[in-house]
Amino acid sequence: MKMLQLVLILLVLSGVFTQDSKWGVKYPDKPICAVRGFSVSIKCSYSDPQTRQVKQKLWCSMNSNTDKCEAPQYVYNSSINTESDFKFTGDDKSDCTLLIHNVQFSYSGVYKFRFSTNVTGGKWTGEPGATLQVTDLKVSLIRLSGNGTLKQGDSLNLTCDVSCTHTSSQFVWSKNNQRLYTSGPVLHFPALTLRDSGDYTCTWGTGETSGSETISLHVEDDTENPERWLMWVIVGVTAGVIVIITGAVIHKRRSVHTEQKNEDDSENYNNVQKDEDDSAIYTNIQKDEDDSAIYANL
Repeated sequence: MKMLQLVLILLVLSGVFTQDSKWGVKYPDKPICAVRGFSVSIKCSYSDPQTRQVKQKLWCSMNSNTDKCEAPQYVYNSSINTESDFKFTGDDKSDCTLLIHNVQFSYSGVYKFRFSTNVTGGKWTGEPGATLQVTDLKVSLIRLSGNGTLKQGDSLNLTCDVSCTHTSSQFVWSKNNQRLYTSGPVLHFPALTLRDSGDYTCTWGTGETSGSETISLHVEDDTENPERWLMWVIVGVTAGVIVIITGAVIHKRRSVHTEQKNEDDSENYNNVQKDEDDSAIYTNIQKDEDDSAIYANL
């Protein structure tokens, strides 16, 4: 009997007691994916054979070469009141959930929970631990037609990508903080219009975490296109030059026509004047002849 008790004590101290004895810690079955800069929750539950009073709770990061959950590997220690990104949100009975704020790439790794009771040797470290993977959430613009700045009629896809996503992932799209009635990692635009301009946000989430990323679309009006504006300027200047040249030609022709008319009028005047002078000369000659006839008769 004493030998059996001794074996039980040794198993408890070693932390490898069988699950049937109800000592244990339960972690998520699959690795947990988290987005850098956001929060993630590692769900966890624990139990001991006699539901004794829990005296201390530890969460450890197992990034070092040791498998033991003890100082200085812990990221949370209920015996020490410190401010950090790691917060225990469980209780003293069965919930050992760990909440991590402002997740960073360095937080990737395996985490284990360890608790101790008010009974000597009543300590337990849960195996195999929870695996956390940290990634970036990216929203990419993929052009299907058109190039350069976005113009009306161009087609494209907005793609929301999380490298460690799994089947329970959900994608929610919104425009200017208004939710869109679409789902999935891809938002398709078959033909852009001016109304499609705005800020598009992809929010990705699972039961443990979420994250979001925003991208802006600006669809140019035809009048906003510098090349098109320059083309219209060139057309306008060319039209103006043509009008000026045409006006000058017309004015020149009118001037020539006026000068020609004046010359013709002057010539006509001279002819008339010449005719008048000739008529006067003829009249004088006729008068002289009449006077000569009268004189001869006398």
